[in-house]
Amino acid sequence: MKKTLFFILFILNFNLVFSQTKIDFDSKYLFTTKNLGPDIKILTDSVVFKHENSIMFCDSALFNYETNYFDAFGNVRLIKPGKNLEDTVFLYGDTLHYSGQDKYAKVRNHVILKKDSLLLETDSLDYDLDKNIGYYYNNGITVNGEDTLKSVFGYYFADDNEFFFKKNVEVTNPRFKMFSDTLKHNTQTKISYFIGPTEIISDSNYIYCENGWYDHNKNISQFNKNAYFKNNEQKLLGDSLYYNRNSGIGKAFQNVTFKDSIQNVLLKGNNGFYNENNGFFLMTDSARFIQVAENDSLFMHADTLQSYKDSVIVNDTAHVFRIILAFHHVKTYKSDFQSMCDSLVYNLLDSVFEMHTNPVMWSDSNQLTADYIEIQTYKNEVDEIDMIQNAFIISQSDSVRFNQIFGDEMTAYIDDKKVSEVDVKGNGKSVYFIRDDDNKLIGVNFIDCKNMDIYLKDNKLDKIWFYEKPKGKIHPPLTLTQSETTLSGFKWEEQNRPLKKEDIFIWKEAQKQQLNETSSENENTAKEDLKNEEIKDPNKK
Repeated sequence: MKKTLFFILFILNFNLVFSQTKIDFDSKYLFTTKNLGPDIKILTDSVVFKHENSIMFCDSALFNYETNYFDAFGNVRLIKPGKNLEDTVFLYGDTLHYSGQDKYAKVRNHVILKKDSLLLETDSLDYDLDKNIGYYYNNGITVNGEDTLKSVFGYYFADDNEFFFKKNVEVTNPRFKMFSDTLKHNTQTKISYFIGPTEIISDSNYIYCENGWYDHNKNISQFNKNAYFKNNEQKLLGDSLYYNRNSGIGKAFQNVTFKDSIQNVLLKGNNGFYNENNGFFLMTDSARFIQVAENDSLFMHADTLQSYKDSVIVNDTAHVFRIILAFHHVKTYKSDFQSMCDSLVYNLLDSVFEMHTNPVMWSDSNQLTADYIEIQTYKNEVDEIDMIQNAFIISQSDSVRFNQIFGDEMTAYIDDKKVSEVDVKGNGKSVYFIRDDDNKLIGVNFIDCKNMDIYLKDNKLDKIWFYEKPKGKIHPPLTLTQSETTLSGFKWEEQNRPLKKEDIFIWKEAQKQQLNETSSENENTAKEDLKNEEIKDPNKK
């Protein structure tokens, strides 16, 4: 049994030794010394080693033929041929320690690795010629096209043209600098993959993420995990960000937030589009707009929100401001007013809201409707409300009775968050329930007058100024039916009023149907117009 085991071990050892390819060598001079022994060959002058398909050059070397190992010194060069010249690896250094048994090279001092357009400089490099993989562990600098990459540790997979950089990774490009913990870089495609916290800093913006990629040729990138993009005025956050540095176009997906620190506004949603050059932003999917104010922010939701920059020149000074566009199922909540409509324009320069298509606004206990409503604010509070065509103001007298004012046009003035005056212009009508000091109903006042000014105090009628042939009549309170005390066009929308900021997402089915029908009519009209009109890019002359 012992003899059999010994024989097997002998055969395995014999096969291992003789399966190794011996290193071939050549030099001008060869000699041995007693101190080193007969197995160590000293080679000098024009020394060349060849092992399989790799060739190595140096000034001098100590070569152990038995162990298939040598140490090379001075002007070391190693060539690992590939399929063609572009695929060939060239290694340079001051010293080389090479094991033929492992096909493993250790190059030290002033090390340079070249392959095609790639250049790596480091102080120590280990290279596995069998797997075609290089490794440095004491700082390295890699130049690949316009990019210079630095790191403490690095792995180079020559067959795959991939570099793995680890610890204190720094990428310098004419357009930006990149700092990362771990980075994978393909030297052919010029695409970098981030693994861990990463910063990209340029003159115009700053980007942070913990996962993603950057295409250095096309200047496009994607950033994931705690990703955000910011410049001097804006900041964009999202679960995933896409950015084209050449065009300045950015896209964001899931939990997206766009912040304008100058205007102090936020746009939130799940799908965002951003143009860095002109400041345009578009948000869909749970889109909401927030105008931040101390203890009284404005919250708005719509199917689609857009924001763009505009400017005006005053006294030779340009003032830049944002305009917000909201489309479909628009609802707004603020402590002093709430609203809903199908589309809305908000100008942050003069703080004016323009409400289009079935607009409804609530201010304190009053509901205001018209074909078009314009809300003017001052110091973050509603100051004036202009209502154009079929203007209607309704307030509740009790559970079944409603005070009403109607006119072709109206202007309502707000004082201390309450309607204090209403100017009615054209076809004015009013229904008002009169009560005594004990709040007991004593009559119903009907007024018809082309124009009138109505003054209120604590939401109660104080006085009225009539213009052009007023007609009025007071009826006993219980002699009229509810329909007889209701003006034409009356519609009470209190059930749709947002009472808290979360309610801006709630739309009743009746509301949706009404607005969708209106939107469908508008869309059909637009389609007919498009048939006879050439669509042109407004930016092209």
